[in-house]
Amino acid sequence: MKILRLEVPHWEQFDGLVHGFLGRFGDQGQPPNAAFRLSYDDGGDPQAIKRNWCELKLAIGLRDISIITAKQVHGDTILHVCSATEKLAGIGDGLMTDAPNLCVGVMAADCVPLLFVEPVRKIAAAVHAGWRGTAAGIAPRAVTLMKEVYRIDPAALHVAMGPSIGPCCYEVGPEVAEQIAANWREELMGTWRPEGVKGRLDLRALNEAQLLGAGIPQSHIRKIGPCTACHVRDFFSYRKEGKSGHQLSFIGWRS
Repeated sequence: MKILRLEVPHWEQFDGLVHGFLGRFGDQGQPPNAAFRLSYDDGGDPQAIKRNWCELKLAIGLRDISIITAKQVHGDTILHVCSATEKLAGIGDGLMTDAPNLCVGVMAADCVPLLFVEPVRKIAAAVHAGWRGTAAGIAPRAVTLMKEVYRIDPAALHVAMGPSIGPCCYEVGPEVAEQIAANWREELMGTWRPEGVKGRLDLRALNEAQLLGAGIPQSHIRKIGPCTACHVRDFFSYRKEGKSGHQLSFIGWRS
């Protein structure tokens, strides 16, 4: 099975780290709504989705590693995953772990997938940030929780933001900017560009500004991959396609 998998340059120096931002895969000749699916929330056949997960893990060399996801609701809840007892950790839009041989993952189809890593303590986290999650500050919340739970310095974290919709294609109304500005007015500056009755929002730049404010060094933040809406041959895009599949982003450590 052919799979598009993007990895972060320079993260290969972290021995034992397993990660990736996936794109479309499976039968590329199928229409978008018939695509190879991983999310049980898409309304597909659960047994077919289970088979898809097995096929995916074999294709990317993770047969012996569990990938734990969550039921995403565009909120700011971060789940602490200690073991692979369930495939779904619960309801939330972020997961963090220090358990070996386990990956945490999020699904996205325009929203920003963020992967966090602390290479010394071998801590990993995955976050799903749409505009609502970004307005709620889910990325800096993940930093705060990892600091509290694992007693780490935010400056030790490395963060990568994967393929997501860019300001070239992400047109939203001023009510979105107003909700974000309620808590992130300074961070919104330069990431929101009014155009007539609506405007363009740069979600990755906004999350970057929040991460900088949370203590992540600029040199530890990377943006990987293109705008999903501009590259629908390679990535799912809810804005461009309507109801679509989702791409998986995952991270974890081999023991």
